[in-house]
Amino acid sequence: PDDEKDGDWYCECEAPTVGTQEGGVSACTVDECVETACASCAKTTCSGAGQTCVEPDDSAEELWDWSCRCVAPATGNATAVAATCVLDECTYTCDTCAGTNCSGAAVAQDCVDPVKTEGSMGDWECRCRAPATGNATAEAAACVLDECGTTLCATCDKDH
Repeated sequence: PDDEKDGDWYCECEAPTVGTQEGGVSACTVDECVETACASCAKTTCSGAGQTCVEPDDSAEELWDWSCRCVAPATGNATAVAATCVLDECTYTCDTCAGTNCSGAAVAQDCVDPVKTEGSMGDWECRCRAPATGNATAEAAACVLDECGTTLCATCDKDH
């Protein structure tokens, strides 16, 4: 400011907040997802877990409201800590993923992903729907239907 000029003073926010206002009180903001001064801060926590940091309210009064969000196709969100990401291979579709193979099989099958984490890929299973039997990991199952061993036909001769 110019010492000879009246009214050209300004308020400046203290770090880590940012903001200035000439002739009045500054609205100080802080984006916790940008701040990297400490090892436990938002950006470090989220990026270290391979997640996206989201700052919903950058006002200086709303600290520790940041959240980590899992990167698609994984889902999950947590406030002020890394999220627990869930990746159900049966719920999204791609050329080699579960949703494509089980639902396109000739015999009705259900997809089951026993471990729904990002670190566990390719463990999904196709399981044949009753009365057929069979299952396979990471591919459509070869379902077997033993008509003589079921009650599909009340008049079937189970001895032949």
